[in-house]
This record gives sequence, C-alpha cells and structure tokens, in this order.
Amino acid sequence: MKVLHTADWHVGKKLGRIDRIEETRAVLDELVSIAEEEAPDLILVAGDLFDRALPPFASMGLVLTTLVRLAGSGAPVVAVAGNHDSAELFKVLAPYLTSYNITLVHKPLRPEEGGVIDVTARDGTTRAQVACFPFLHETQTVDFMDASGEGFKSYAERIRKITSHYAGYMAKTSPTALNFLVGHFMIDGAIPSGSERSLHIGEAYMTTPAAVPADINYTALGHIHACQKAPSGTGEAWYAGSLMQLDFGEAQHDKFCLLVDVTHDRTRVEKRIPITSARTLRKVSGTLEELTSRAREYGEDYLDVSVVTDGPSPGLADAVREVLPNALNVRADYERLEAEASKREGMRLDELYSAFVLERRGIEPGDDLMAAFNELRDQVGADW
Repeated sequence: MKVLHTADWHVGKKLGRIDRIEETRAVLDELVSIAEEEAPDLILVAGDLFDRALPPFASMGLVLTTLVRLAGSGAPVVAVAGNHDSAELFKVLAPYLTSYNITLVHKPLRPEEGGVIDVTARDGTTRAQVACFPFLHETQTVDFMDASGEGFKSYAERIRKITSHYAGYMAKTSPTALNFLVGHFMIDGAIPSGSERSLHIGEAYMTTPAAVPADINYTALGHIHACQKAPSGTGEAWYAGSLMQLDFGEAQHDKFCLLVDVTHDRTRVEKRIPITSARTLRKVSGTLEELTSRAREYGEDYLDVSVVTDGPSPGLADAVREVLPNALNVRADYERLEAEASKREGMRLDELYSAFVLERRGIEPGDDLMAAFNELRDQVGADW
C-alpha cells in the first residue's frame, strides 16, 4: 500500500498579527495536488488540523473542504484529534464526513468500537487496519484500559499499553492485513522545533520508543513540528511535521508530507515531498548597514531581526522596517552589563529606576534619561 502521511496543519494560526489563512490555503491546495498526483491508497492525518479548539468559521471551512478534496483523490482519509483540536468538535463532525470516506476519531476508543478502522487499497484486495490514537490528556481516562488498572500507570506506560492493545487486537482480528497506527504523542528523543505547545511536550507528556509496536507496519505520528524519523524500538515510525513554518522556532526548516510504501516484508518512506507554497520565516542579524545591503536576498520572507548596536537605539524598529518591511520582530543586540543583585529597601526613587533600567536593558541609564525621569518625578510630587 502507498500511504500519504501528513500532520499539524494548525489552520488558523497567526504569526503575531499576521493572518496567514491565504498562505495556509495555498499549502493545503499543494497537499491536495500531491494526493491527486501520487494516488495513495490511504491518507493519514496525525492531529492538530486546527490551531485552537474553537476555530474561526474560515478555518473550519478550509479544513473540511480540504479533507473532502483529499478523499476525492480516491483514498480513504483517517484523521485523529491533536492537542490543539477539540475532541468534541471532531465527535460532532465525524458522522457528516463518513459518506465522503473520511473518518475522524476524537478520543482513544475500544478497537471494536471505532478505535481500529478497516480500509481497502485501490487494487480492491489489499486490506489494512488503522489504529487511531488521538492526543491523550494526562488526566483523561481510557475506559478499556481502566478496567484492568492500566489507566492508573504513568503517562508513558499508559501510551505504551494502549498502542500494544491496538497492535494485539489487529494481529488477532486479521493476521493478513497491513497494520497502521496514526497517533498524536511525543516520544522521548524526538527533536521539537520550538514552536510546539510547551505544556504538552514536557516530561509529563512523553512516552518511550517502546510505544511503537514492532508488529505494526507503519506508525504515522503528529505533534512534533520538525519532520523526522521517530525514536522507536523495531517498529517504523515518523513525524511528518507541520506543513508550513508556524513561527520563528521553525525558521528555515524545510516542510514535507511523507509518501510511504508499505508491504508485509518492509516499510520504506519513498518520498519526503516538499511543501513550498508558504512564505519563508527567517532569522537575520547584523548592523543596520549590513541588513540594508542584504535586503534584496530576503525577498518576501517574514523576518525576525537582531540589529547589532552599541546600545539601546530609540526608533530602531521603524528604521529597520523602512528597509525591511517584512520585519515582524526587531531587537537591539549589544553587550549588556550584568545587574548586581541588590536590596531595594531604603533606595531612593531615582536609584530604583536606575537599577530597573540596568536590569531590563543591560546598560546604565544616560544623563538625559535620568534628567527626564527626575523631571517627571518632580511633576508628580514624589519627594523620595
């Protein structure tokens, strides 16, 4: 079977105040074109289709339209909820999409009650089973594990037990089928991009490579935004990564969807297909003169700019944006003094302000600044 694996669309995510819905639309158009050209047997979407639980109508419409278009390429689509998605929204939408050959799974379900999906390849004979493992919150219960007491183990062990349960079920139910797992969780050793929700990638939400069962042919993962082979024991698992650079934590990371060729004998990621429709995010640094001289090479990229200066420079951001209009973040980069820890009790107001400036800006306040501060202090009548 040929499988198209994608994840972490994060439709609706903004970059600061920049609405990127049109960029996202172009990226998803590109994904649909890939599905039409490659004609996979199965499309797996490993969570975080939306950027927030209550998405705007435009985001919801774009996701639903894209899912229908993907299924229209001739392959069944199976998507699980990620930590940014609303499980309840997935549950509400699921019945309306089944007629399009789209399966949405909102939470870990019993294998026989929707946790494992049967699909057939384009040849009409090759069968596959897909175990669906949406994001599991630390406090969330899984009814088919709790009865045996397994639901009360550590988070890492619960994830491992659930994936093992799905693998065992599929091995018993149809020994001749190809077996897949599509899930949204972090494996210890995976490399985050820096843009993931930090609360859900820490130790409390981490499992071990043993969570990838050896007897599953391919594990399609979401949650980590950098495309990479996932740490695993003997099973084959990949993170597809996000489809576009979501913030400057992903600056200059290439983006892909994965085309995976799976047989009973071996699994091979046949292609990492580049996704190139979104604008590039780039971190740049240098003096204002150096940045000005390189302005052409940055093109339409969104920029995070660090300007080398001798110290704080009022009006710096405006000066940078005159030559680099796509500079979203601008900061001055200069050698900063270390502020000594001091007791504030008994200090005069001007001394407190001087210490504050040193702590925040890494430089002693100049005479002009202190004169302005003292003038303001006199105007408000502060006498200390």
